[in-house]
Amino acid sequence: MSLYRKGLLAFALVILVAVATVLLLVGRQTETRFRQYALLYSGRAQGLAAGLVSYYRERRSWEGVQTALPTIAPAIGAPQGAGHGAGGRGAGPAMHGNADAWGFRVADAQGHVVADAGASTSQGLSADQVSRANLAQALPLSLDGRTVGYLVPDAVAVRSFAPGGAEDQYLQQVRRALWTGAGVAFVAALLVGGVLVRGIVAPVRHLSEAAERIAQGDLEVRAEVASRDEIGQLGRAFNAMAESLARSRAVRRAQTADIAHELRNPLSVLQGTLEAMADGVYAPTPENLDPALAQVKTLTRLVEDLRVLALADAGELRLDRQRIALGALLARVAEGHRMAFEEQGLDLVEEQVPELPDVIGDADRLAQVLGNLLANALHHVPAGGEVQLSAVVGEGGVIVSVVDHGPGVAEEDLPHLFERFWRGDPSRHRDTGGSGLGLAIARHIVEGHGGRIWAEITPGGGLTVSFRLPAAETPHDRLE
Repeated sequence: MSLYRKGLLAFALVILVAVATVLLLVGRQTETRFRQYALLYSGRAQGLAAGLVSYYRERRSWEGVQTALPTIAPAIGAPQGAGHGAGGRGAGPAMHGNADAWGFRVADAQGHVVADAGASTSQGLSADQVSRANLAQALPLSLDGRTVGYLVPDAVAVRSFAPGGAEDQYLQQVRRALWTGAGVAFVAALLVGGVLVRGIVAPVRHLSEAAERIAQGDLEVRAEVASRDEIGQLGRAFNAMAESLARSRAVRRAQTADIAHELRNPLSVLQGTLEAMADGVYAPTPENLDPALAQVKTLTRLVEDLRVLALADAGELRLDRQRIALGALLARVAEGHRMAFEEQGLDLVEEQVPELPDVIGDADRLAQVLGNLLANALHHVPAGGEVQLSAVVGEGGVIVSVVDHGPGVAEEDLPHLFERFWRGDPSRHRDTGGSGLGLAIARHIVEGHGGRIWAEITPGGGLTVSFRLPAAETPHDRLE
């Protein structure tokens, strides 16, 4: 069964229960009220009321009315038949001088019961008080324009009352009207429910069709969002998922192409060198083997970078965390790169505040981050320039920055700097531009330490790459 049919069936059941409940309650209440009204204004009730009013006129009180009921009731006249004989409209069964068959109570003007047709004279009366709601539905007993009492029928009398021909026809018309109204209401509500269910199911069906197309490889499909309810939120989430999948596929394809290109260059050089040696063109001398060895080192570095990224993506990049004197680590890394900077004609300036707090982390991985940032600056700053390595305390931790005054990047390219294999200038040769993985690796390592890394344009030109690490609070801190 489709979702539409299930929803429509559930809606139909709810409507049916609601209509049936209303029909039952309204029908029963209407018939009860009508029977009560017909009973109160029937010949026997009117006759009894007239007898009671006469009794009160003579005595000016209800005292002794319970005892007088058998004498008041015969004054009405013996009705004929069990339902509606010739003796009068709505006449009930003959009482034969016994008021017990009437099922009425008599209450005074304050609602206190003064007589009960169901109680014998020897039993006496219970201290009953008729509620205001029942008094509003009782037959007032009036004398000289003043209400002196009430004639209150009990439930048994109302249920056993058999209306006459006209009243019975009226009840049948009321029943037919209720059934007709219930049927019309059910059909109308079902039609409205069908429209509402279709409005809910249609977007879900479109989402299902779009999901099937995505499963078949069409990542360009998007769901139509026409509302702001939960279905609309689901559609927007679906579209965001589809866009994310499309971007991931595009990145994966670009990454595969970049990896192939990165591998092809050193492999081509290595293959050409080895083939030349095999053909006797080059002698296997150290001078001829050095280019091949350099390409092998490039391949090894690329494979290691890819391995680190794969571990980071899988959440398995393990960090040997311990307390680190960050100032000493910065000095050691700067000293290890100083010769490379001098060979390029660059100045490496180290600046850090005194008493730099320690951090908790992996010293080798943090050294790798600093090395990647310095190598990135080394590749882009022209000879005669300067690169600054600084560290300051701020934002609840230590901020380390590598500042250069090279060509920099465009502001719109800043968010892409930490994407793998990204280059601001696609035409730049990879021998000078690196593999494009250094900043991506740095981001994963810094985030693994609970920090954050970002890039911004250096005032006056150039690029500043900074990262923040949480400071250790006490000398005894050890991360689990």
